Amino acid sequence: MKKSLFVPALVVALVIVGCSAFQQQKAQAVRPDEGEFKNLKVLPHNITHDELINTMRTFARSLGTRCDHCHAAAPEGSKEHLDFASDAKPEKEVARAMIRMTRTINGDYVSKVAEHGTSVTCYTCHRGKVVPDSTLPPAETPQQQPPAAAPHS
Repeated sequence: MKKSLFVPALVVALVIVGCSAFQQQKAQAVRPDEGEFKNLKVLPHNITHDELINTMRTFARSLGTRCDHCHAAAPEGSKEHLDFASDAKPEKEVARAMIRMTRTINGDYVSKVAEHGTSVTCYTCHRGKVVPDSTLPPAETPQQQPPAAAPHS
């Protein structure tokens, strides 16, 4: 009789241990990539792979571009299509300057007046274009006066 209780008890114990291990694995924080990314100058060095990819995709969507807008082609024979660490393209340094600019705007100005978590992003100005449209309002066009009515005879 004791043997007949052992197998179900063992199965229940294994299920509990398995569920506990699964919950612990889910609760662990995402680990940053260690040394995978090179030449990060404005993004955090402990950024995770998923965070970096999401950030880059947001930049690309905001400017209506692809990765090769800022990233140079990889040397011939490389297994990668792009050389992500290279600073060969000036657009990459422009992107870094823009990241610094939006951080300053958000930290020094917007955070002091925004009540609803509003922030400036690339999309705020670019709206899917590499070069933002003019930020000046359209010039006023003089209103044409209706022609004077002809006197009735």
